[in-house]
Amino acid sequence: MRLIGQTNLDLLEQMFDQLPHNPFFVKDHALRYVAANGAMARLCGAARPSDLYGKTALDLFPGALGRRYETLDQQVLASGQAITNKLELSTGRAETVWLLYSRLPVKAADGKTIGVTGVSRELKAPGGRDLLYNRLAKVAERLRSQSDHPLRLDQLATLAATSKSQLARDFTRVFAMTPGGFLQQLRLDRALRLLETDKSIAQVAHECGYVDQSAFARRFRKSIGVSPQHYRTRIRVTHSVPR
Repeated sequence: MRLIGQTNLDLLEQMFDQLPHNPFFVKDHALRYVAANGAMARLCGAARPSDLYGKTALDLFPGALGRRYETLDQQVLASGQAITNKLELSTGRAETVWLLYSRLPVKAADGKTIGVTGVSRELKAPGGRDLLYNRLAKVAERLRSQSDHPLRLDQLATLAATSKSQLARDFTRVFAMTPGGFLQQLRLDRALRLLETDKSIAQVAHECGYVDQSAFARRFRKSIGVSPQHYRTRIRVTHSVPR
């Protein structure tokens, strides 16, 4: 049985091998592949997942793309924070494909980040879809960089060179959520990180783009099931428990 921390890599591979269009990987602290599925091997131009083991993104992807993937992995490893729902064109050695991907930290029992795992969904781009995905990638990045701003669908539609209704339909089809839902997820992810700091609940609400603390608290409780203060208390207790 191969393990990273308490993660059974063999079991993960067996699970993700059932998803032929969802590249999946696990990397150790040195950012070497220690697990992957067939879809990931195909993306890298390898015959089988085991051909990836011990190698890094720099070994498997050409030039700038390999360096970009390595940078993203290092970001997750250093921060311990996930990168979710990023839309990107992957020009691997075997094929070029649009990916909607997420990267997450692999953590040990003491909370230390010991690796990185990632999973993607392949988005086929027949007949002009490359242009669509390019536009949606710009919209998603604008929402990500300005998650504390109010949602302005008209401005996003202008950015994507389309109508508001068409943008909403296209965005929902690709990301499986509306632009507003995507923005709420970004804000929630940011709030979860900020609640681990010493900033007040009011400060967290403001930095995440909520009009007031009560609106933030309502949204947080609806999504997480507890109040922001209760979540913060629970996190601090968890971190203070000896391992």
